[in-house]
Amino acid sequence: MRAYQRLEEARAAGDVPAALSRGDEAVRLATAANDTQGLDDLLRSLGGLAAQTGDDARAARYFEHALSLEERTLGVDHPDLVPVLTALADLRLKSKHYADAEALELRILDIERKAYGEHHENVVVTLSKLEQIYQASGDTAALGRIQTQIQAATAHRAFPGPQELTGQARKNQTFATVRVFYGTNRAPSGALKPAQYFGKERGELQYGYLDVTIPKMHQEAELETQPRWAEYVFDAGEARSRYVLLDKVVPLARSDFLRELRAQVSAAHSKDVFIFVHGFNNTFEDAARRAAQLVYDLDFDGTPLLYSWPSRGSATAYTADEAAVGISGRRLAEFLDTVVAESGAQRIHLLAHSMGSRALIEAVQTYLGRHPEQSRTRLFGQIIFTAPDVDRDYFIDAVQPLAAAAERITLYASDSDYALRSSQFFHDAPRAGIAGVSIIRASGLDTIDMSSVPADMLGHNYFASNSGAIFDLFRLLWRGDPPPQRCGMSDRSGGAGLIVWVFNAQACNGLDLLEAGVLLKRFGDRARQRVVADIATLTDPTQKQQLSLVLRRLDGLRAAIATPVGVVDQ
Repeated sequence: MRAYQRLEEARAAGDVPAALSRGDEAVRLATAANDTQGLDDLLRSLGGLAAQTGDDARAARYFEHALSLEERTLGVDHPDLVPVLTALADLRLKSKHYADAEALELRILDIERKAYGEHHENVVVTLSKLEQIYQASGDTAALGRIQTQIQAATAHRAFPGPQELTGQARKNQTFATVRVFYGTNRAPSGALKPAQYFGKERGELQYGYLDVTIPKMHQEAELETQPRWAEYVFDAGEARSRYVLLDKVVPLARSDFLRELRAQVSAAHSKDVFIFVHGFNNTFEDAARRAAQLVYDLDFDGTPLLYSWPSRGSATAYTADEAAVGISGRRLAEFLDTVVAESGAQRIHLLAHSMGSRALIEAVQTYLGRHPEQSRTRLFGQIIFTAPDVDRDYFIDAVQPLAAAAERITLYASDSDYALRSSQFFHDAPRAGIAGVSIIRASGLDTIDMSSVPADMLGHNYFASNSGAIFDLFRLLWRGDPPPQRCGMSDRSGGAGLIVWVFNAQACNGLDLLEAGVLLKRFGDRARQRVVADIATLTDPTQKQQLSLVLRRLDGLRAAIATPVGVVDQ
């Protein structure tokens, strides 16, 4: 952990040579400890860092090392090899080693065809990348052959998944656009590029909206991030077809913001509003991309909003972020008051991650203190705290009085959250987002133990990086179902009859379940007829099998949900 911390400190300071040197030290330690999984993750991370700084040869060595580890563990044709193979292929294409790039992409294509079938969207993406290689190399014969294969692969498409059913701008062939309204007490940086528009300094409360593009090849529970070197290789259209990008930031005066927000709420199918508050070590760009990914994956058909407080976006700026979030609760309270009073929303859902939970708790407390109790009963829909970096005892005292103002309050906690373990050590006090022996049991609070959910290296972003966790959030925002009615929940009773719900990530994992949920939400009883009819038109056995799995999931959901709510008439 100390080796990883030194690596992150150097990375956050922008000292890439030191970060890579300390990364090599961590590689040596992980190799000596025979920590294969940790070593694989580390090598991927170092490969990405080296590639971002233009050290392609070093990046290739890291990725090749990771590939050799994975091949020994998984075999030579396992689908999990594809991310590393893709990284290597991109490096070869960047350096114009077209034959090497072609060989890697052909290997990826063979793996994907065996795993998913000829018509899967991953296969189409890989064929398109081969098309790009042949165009760049001037191989017209190969270009003609691959274009014929692309036509064949896209001739019979499966029933559209969530990425083709949701959002406001799905008609573009390569990417979709998600609009998110925002409030922030960050000061503008003076830069005009959307990713740099707001910096890390504190400022007055400001309003506006932003647009984030989601690639058509997006996989649910993934946040496809553009390497720094990619902006020198891909044009804007190609980048949008590959990565989740902050595309536009439009600051507005408060009156203009409210006019635009009311118009969006009025036009949306659902009159619900969803406010996301990010956590520690997030830039404005980080927060915007995560908010849009959540909205997209959750098939949220109301109006999304983001509140961004002035986190410095650095792993070494924990103390500075604590100070910033401490003064941001009041600004968030003002923003919340504005949205509640003037947006026209029927229900307002709140979701905070990590340190952002501190600002949200203060904001809701301040709001409730300003308004008579009789005017605010069940004002909010779902209030969700994911991995809250909040003192455990303070959280219990602060959250329980909020229960009367919300339909449901949910706490996601995990014993596999190493970021919160570090915070717990730093504060010498239990954190609300830690599971295990100190997990919170409290009346009026649904505590969900998410320890089984795999996530990033620090285990801190599980709420948005696992399809099972996304599906649980989907059920909460769609129907507000209590834990025993949701997938994979088992109760672990505590004292005084209080329950902790343990989430079985394996039972609820898989994009087929999320796709079935979206279909049921959008089409109700007609969803089954549509899927059955689509299966009848397919000729590819693998594709039929995949869609049949969605159908089984759909039947299970229909049995569990007797009367779907919120069905879109399409």
